[in-house]
Amino acid sequence: MEKPFVLVADDNEATCTLITALLQHEFAVDIVTDGAEALEKLKSRQYAAILLDLLMPMVDGYAVLDAIRVQRPDLLRRTLVVTASLSMRTTERLRQYDICGLVAKPFEVDALLAAVRQCAGEGSGSTVRGPLLSSGMILLLGELLRTKWVP
Repeated sequence: MEKPFVLVADDNEATCTLITALLQHEFAVDIVTDGAEALEKLKSRQYAAILLDLLMPMVDGYAVLDAIRVQRPDLLRRTLVVTASLSMRTTERLRQYDICGLVAKPFEVDALLAAVRQCAGEGSGSTVRGPLLSSGMILLLGELLRTKWVP
């Protein structure tokens, strides 16, 4: 049986190495280091899930999300944003996309694997424990940050 493909778009080599080691037993992993490469890969292969960093050279993760929304909106529900830049501004910007979820770096490996399984449609459908945030949780987090901690 052929493994489902996962696309990892992150410019940090250590992160790519860790994610590949974590996923390679269940998924075939393609690695790209910028958004332009990610968009090219999306034209040539079907992916069960996409792990997307937001801050990358050339074309950033937001531009990739914009392109996916126009060209392949069905892929948004299989996109997991993995970022170290988790802030109120980030959560506000991500609200406009119907992504599978958001994982903050540094992440727990078990939680990331569960999140990827969920995004790829292989999970049990139960709530993932750990740093995964659904679109609804992104909305709630943005509201909490705005009302409780921002003057």
